[in-house]
Amino acid sequence: MNGFGHFFLEAYWWLSLLGGIHCLLLSLYIRYIYKESQDNHKLLAGIFSLVSLYFFTGLINYQNSPAPLHMLFVLIIPVYFLLMPMLYLYCKRGLSQEVMDVRYSWHYAPALIMCIVAVTTVLWGWYHASDGWQLAFDSMGRLEHLGVVGTLLPALLSIQACVYFVLLLKLLRRYRGRSHRAHTESLRDIKFRWLLALTTALLGNWVIRMFLLILPFYLGGEISPVEKALPRLLLLLTVYGLAIFGLKQITRAAYLRGTLATKPTVSQRSSSQLLDSEELSFLQKILNEDKD
Repeated sequence: MNGFGHFFLEAYWWLSLLGGIHCLLLSLYIRYIYKESQDNHKLLAGIFSLVSLYFFTGLINYQNSPAPLHMLFVLIIPVYFLLMPMLYLYCKRGLSQEVMDVRYSWHYAPALIMCIVAVTTVLWGWYHASDGWQLAFDSMGRLEHLGVVGTLLPALLSIQACVYFVLLLKLLRRYRGRSHRAHTESLRDIKFRWLLALTTALLGNWVIRMFLLILPFYLGGEISPVEKALPRLLLLLTVYGLAIFGLKQITRAAYLRGTLATKPTVSQRSSSQLLDSEELSFLQKILNEDKD
């Protein structure tokens, strides 16, 4: 059993390393090479950057952590409050084609508030853990108020994910209703399928993580190495699947743009034939009546 657990601990470390590197490279590719209109690719690059941060946190343990893990995760978790707002804004801009400045959106307010609370809590504990501002990491790790904040943050993050899950469903359903009434495929339909796949993949992985990690955390159960490694394995496979699916949608969009570019326009068709046979016969009939 010890060997079995050691195997999954090693797998957990390697999955964290590979997932972090791949997501970081993918975010850099999207940010600087693959570009969309209205700078919407920046939001997608930010989403994969947060996913890479989630992977890299799996490399931190008690031996290599520069600070107590409890305090370190209190400072890291507020950053994850940006994930769902960025996903929602990315979908909204992609479907509505609205020109909006998302750098100062109110959707980022919870992340800012949580960051302020986390930093204030750590600084307050830092000051009271020792004589003045003298660094005392060991005593800070035992402070009760850090435990309260560290317990509340995953619950608040789960509540935020549920709220944005409902908002994303309403957004995608509203566009899907309009798309069904149109019987022709367009570039927006291709983008809709990509946004639907991205949303479903991220939310599905969030649900798996909630049942395997967050709920046992609150119920007081022990989290096994298998339960720690499985969410990262599924998320890494999801990233690979999204990359393949995204390339497929890019190819279909390029083909559709080429097809639309080769179709003759209305002016080109009208220049070849201004009037059809029925219109010509109708004019001929009017001319004959005028002569009579």
